[in-house]
Amino acid sequence: MMLLKTAWRNIGRNRRRSVLSALAIGFAFGLLVFSMSLQRGSYADMIQNTVRVQTGHLQIQKAGYWPERELSEWLDPAGLLAAVDGLPHVIGVAPRVTTAALASKGEHTFGVAVLGIDPGREPKVSTLAGMVRKGAFLAPGNEDGALLGQTLAKNLGAAVGDEIVFIGQGADGSMAAGRLTVRGLFKTGMGDLDRSTMVAPLSTVQEAFSMPGGVTEIAVLLDSERSRPETERQIRSTLDGLGRADAVVLGWPTLMPGVEQGIRVDWTSGLIMYAVLVLVVGFGIANTFLMAYMERIHELGVLLALGMRPRRLSRLVYLESVLLVGLGIVIGLVIGVPVTLYYQMHGIDFGMDEAVTAKYGMSSVIHPQLEPLVLVWACGIVLAISLAVAVYPALKAARIRPVEALRRT
Repeated sequence: MMLLKTAWRNIGRNRRRSVLSALAIGFAFGLLVFSMSLQRGSYADMIQNTVRVQTGHLQIQKAGYWPERELSEWLDPAGLLAAVDGLPHVIGVAPRVTTAALASKGEHTFGVAVLGIDPGREPKVSTLAGMVRKGAFLAPGNEDGALLGQTLAKNLGAAVGDEIVFIGQGADGSMAAGRLTVRGLFKTGMGDLDRSTMVAPLSTVQEAFSMPGGVTEIAVLLDSERSRPETERQIRSTLDGLGRADAVVLGWPTLMPGVEQGIRVDWTSGLIMYAVLVLVVGFGIANTFLMAYMERIHELGVLLALGMRPRRLSRLVYLESVLLVGLGIVIGLVIGVPVTLYYQMHGIDFGMDEAVTAKYGMSSVIHPQLEPLVLVWACGIVLAISLAVAVYPALKAARIRPVEALRRT
């Protein structure tokens, strides 16, 4: 305690220098918190936009369907839709059939990913209805309609009102075929989807592919990515309560591993960039620590002459640095957290064209997300670098020769 009091008193002896050093550390820490929170917020927006176009936050499938995705492993959705739809945090639940086929119009034939949907439930789960550029979304009861990605329609030479023929293999190995009328063309902004996806009514796909009442997946959309782990556990409990051992629940990280890996790579590269930023600030902090040491050589020599051990003197100098870094982190919390929380509530408008972003279910406003993970990483980076650069002055203090130090004024 005596060493702590002495270190704190020494910090206050040159208040201007100590305040400036603490402000530098605080600014770096506050900027780190805000930048990391903004990065996490962009991930949340990206996840929300991606799951609303493709998988949903969660999917219920038959055990064994993933990852081979064989059509024969279809799921009976009886009782599942109503049970899951009533859970907290669940916005929408929609049954789907996903399979592959060949689509033809005239002399043009292309492989397509067939997506069978319930037109009444799908808009609660995905933004597909809002991405229709020509024609209209599928209407309930319209069993012979289809939606095509704009690139696929261009490749087939198909337009709204044209008829297309599809052929594939049913769940029982039989031939699946049908004729559909193009009701609309959609554009998601995702090249693979726009180039290969054909959307048709669920009942039509079930009948054509020999799946009476069956689905390959039940997509579940939640109010927030944060509620996914809890809702996943609740759905598992619901499945157990219904005795549905044949069904499993999978999250979007499993269904879209590329997206999760991309987020991890971007987060890691961001951490490296933040560390470099703090390292630059750290050199300035190291210079301050070293100047403070040089100015006090005579004083430190007196302490050694009075009997203080070199190791204890080194601890005193290092403890001063620790207290100064801690003070800077407190200042950074006072500055950075309120600013981050303000923009978390109001968002940051990056000025992107709303007409363009709305077409793809995106937003030009990003909301930072202040998470415990952000504070842990920010504190870790600042502490590690700031305290590392403070080691050098502390080691030099332990090597001071009292006779030479006392000669300095």
